[in-house]
Amino acid sequence: MARLSLTPDLGAIVEFTDAGVRMPRRRRRRGDGRRQRLRRIAGEVRRDEVWRLRNATFAVAEGESVALVGGRGAGQEALIRLAAGTLIPDEGRVRRRVEVVPMIDVARSLARTYTVRQNIYLIGGLLGMTPEEVSEKLGGIVAFAGVDGILDKYLGTAPPIVRQRLAWSIATSTDARAYAINQILVVGERDFRQQCWTRMDRMREDGVTFLLASDSPKQFRRFCDRALYLDAGTVAAETTVPDALAMLREARRRDPAAEAESPEDGDETSGGSDAGSV
Repeated sequence: MARLSLTPDLGAIVEFTDAGVRMPRRRRRRGDGRRQRLRRIAGEVRRDEVWRLRNATFAVAEGESVALVGGRGAGQEALIRLAAGTLIPDEGRVRRRVEVVPMIDVARSLARTYTVRQNIYLIGGLLGMTPEEVSEKLGGIVAFAGVDGILDKYLGTAPPIVRQRLAWSIATSTDARAYAINQILVVGERDFRQQCWTRMDRMREDGVTFLLASDSPKQFRRFCDRALYLDAGTVAAETTVPDALAMLREARRRDPAAEAESPEDGDETSGGSDAGSV
């Protein structure tokens, strides 16, 4: 993980001040990739940019668990990435008192051509751990993920649910004081999910801070203290979790065609693929 400048005397764990970020507009591509690249080089294609998040001003105190509630494309992922520092704001600023570990598509960063052991060192380093720290925590990561039997085997043949368990175990072993989580708070089969909840609850009791974007209202109700409601790239309200979920339901009722409905109380994870994984 990139070494970001920290503000040790900051009162909050994370503080946004009029922060915004632009990203290219997603459009259906016409023609093959090579043709598109040649057209861009020739200046025949212009990449339009849109504001994914703008004028975001709020703070997250130490030990809070904050739900990011909104419809599809409302800006949750951009906010999560800004908080963790994997995106830099195009306007305003984001300050952090401590490093914020991004639990964002970690499973997709696992390399199939590396062994499980090599992947633990790779992902642990990406998330801010030194090789010495990884070595110290290796036994706990392996035991929690249940991969002791394949530690020195290549990851390529491991099923997706094993990759999810491994990624989750590495990320939560960093001993970070703050996490930015996109979609999946707990992973794996039912028994493993319960172990995840136990660890997460223990981390909360220890004062760890969480920012959570998810399509599962059940996770918000189970885990979060308060909510930010996002609408069209803006933080429209700082409120309670029930009120934010009510605002989302009302927005969908007014415009049901705006997005595909997400399951209101779906399971925490299907465990069947890497899509949306930790």
